[in-house]
Amino acid sequence: MFKSSTSPLTHHTVGNQTLEIVRTARKSSIALKVKANKIVVLVPKHYSNKRLKNVLSLNQTWLIHTLPKLEHTLQTQPQVQKFHGKNGEFFHFLGRNVTIVLQSNHSNEGGGKNDSMPQVHIKGAHCFVVGGTQSKQHVCFVLEQFLIQTAQAYLPSKLKYYAQRIGVTYQSVTVKGYKSRWGSCCLDGRLQFNWRLWQAPEWVIDYVIVHELCHRIHPNHSQKFWALVMQHYPRTNEAKQMIKQQGNHWIQFLRR
Repeated sequence: MFKSSTSPLTHHTVGNQTLEIVRTARKSSIALKVKANKIVVLVPKHYSNKRLKNVLSLNQTWLIHTLPKLEHTLQTQPQVQKFHGKNGEFFHFLGRNVTIVLQSNHSNEGGGKNDSMPQVHIKGAHCFVVGGTQSKQHVCFVLEQFLIQTAQAYLPSKLKYYAQRIGVTYQSVTVKGYKSRWGSCCLDGRLQFNWRLWQAPEWVIDYVIVHELCHRIHPNHSQKFWALVMQHYPRTNEAKQMIKQQGNHWIQFLRR
């Protein structure tokens, strides 16, 4: 079941399946999760092989019980197709599908700064990417930057509004690319949000904002924490369901 302790464990057998082990920033627990169209075991990256073997052994019954539920989720959710940044492809932006339209910048045929970096404009159901080389790498890069800038513009007013309602403060805000989470709240008040979240509808984004701000009072997921989130965001369960349905698609967007 286990590989030699001389190198980090990479797989673990649950029932009749061998699952990949993915080490993450989790602090003290393991989890099963659908990731990139497969089920993986998430484990804290600081666990030694000896400790990990012990934890997996102690939780084997739970893993066997939980695996069928994840298998059902994997079978019923749409398979994530890799995004190539091509003309006519679509992605989600603030909860709606927008289709990529690649356009050359005829007004700048002589070259220059705008010729090397595409400009992104959303108009209706279309996302116009104007100028640049329009290679896969370039288009995907500029779309990532566009979502980062969208998040940076969106957050200040919403954070101020909800922080005042909840009665909390925060130290700083950073937008970054997480591989398995939508946001985080550090004990010192630093907030971080995943730019991929801006594929979701605004009411789902606001749930994540409230969720992280409530961690300023309860740095856990206790009943008191969830009661506070529900108090300040009644659409919590609806948002969690939306993330459950679409989150795998969003989290894989522009993954290299």
